[in-house]
Amino acid sequence: MKLIDRYVTEVGKNLPLVKGRKDMENELRSTLEDMLEDRAQKAGRPADEAMEIELLKEYGAPQTVAQTYNPHPYLIGPRLFPFFVTVLKIVISVVTIVLLVLTGIKVAAIAPSMAGPEFVKAIWDGLTGIVSAAIVAFGHIVLVFAILERYVPASEFKMDEEKEWDPASLKKEPESDEVKIWEPIFAIVFTFIAISIFNFNPQWLVIPLIVDENVTLIPALTDAFFRWLPWINAGWVAEIILNGMLIRTGRWNLPTRLVSIGIKIFQAVILYFLFTGPSILAVNAETLQATGIFEADAAQKLGELAQNGIRIVLGLAIFGTLIEIVKSIYKLITQRGSTGE
Repeated sequence: MKLIDRYVTEVGKNLPLVKGRKDMENELRSTLEDMLEDRAQKAGRPADEAMEIELLKEYGAPQTVAQTYNPHPYLIGPRLFPFFVTVLKIVISVVTIVLLVLTGIKVAAIAPSMAGPEFVKAIWDGLTGIVSAAIVAFGHIVLVFAILERYVPASEFKMDEEKEWDPASLKKEPESDEVKIWEPIFAIVFTFIAISIFNFNPQWLVIPLIVDENVTLIPALTDAFFRWLPWINAGWVAEIILNGMLIRTGRWNLPTRLVSIGIKIFQAVILYFLFTGPSILAVNAETLQATGIFEADAAQKLGELAQNGIRIVLGLAIFGTLIEIVKSIYKLITQRGSTGE
């Protein structure tokens, strides 16, 4: 193998794993071969190894050359960093507050039956759980933004901070197809968090029952819900992909409209099966009576109320999703009509 080939291979090892890497290597090899040929012509003799060494020495170390091909040497670059910090503050605050409330309810529920050390341990477990959840949320957010930084060039983000602001822009009507960059980013982050909670921390999904200052926690969801969780996850993953497309395009177009409609139809079908199948809510007459808090009649009435409530919620969710489908189809038709697509 010629020295130039080995040099190009070394440069390639230090290039980012992005599309076009092979083209970069071919371009570099062609440039070096042309330079070597020019030197040989000027010297009036065939190129030899000494001439190659001299050329490569002048061109620079492979690691240094590779850096010139990497325009994004950051995990999270300076243009995305303000969004990253904003999302991080909001998500960590929400996660911390929600888990603090749940920890307080849990400690209050079991406090009367605990001795001092057990009480301290319960609080300690709650606080360490909050820290763990915050770290997990932080990891998810970093992962999302690192992917955005790697696969969505900053130049494609619809950020106007470098443009000269024109007061006349206030007179313009907002474009209905334009996507605000923070909307898909928030959607992706919170979808990741939902996936994390429902798949890896279902113990957080509890309903507190407070009666006479006594708090009892019962699981919120039944096995019927978790049997559908793989399909629900598929819908969430599709949502993440759709929002990634919206970040990249910066606006709704024919492919994103069609993908969105497909996802909503899929979610409506899942909701229909949740509505018509076994109840997904664990609060019923049996679980309420098993807590020892309620008499049989009261447990029966509250259980029926809860079960009817979850049916109403699912029914409204189906109705809302169908409305969203109709609105998306209408926007798709009007968009095609206005743009001539």
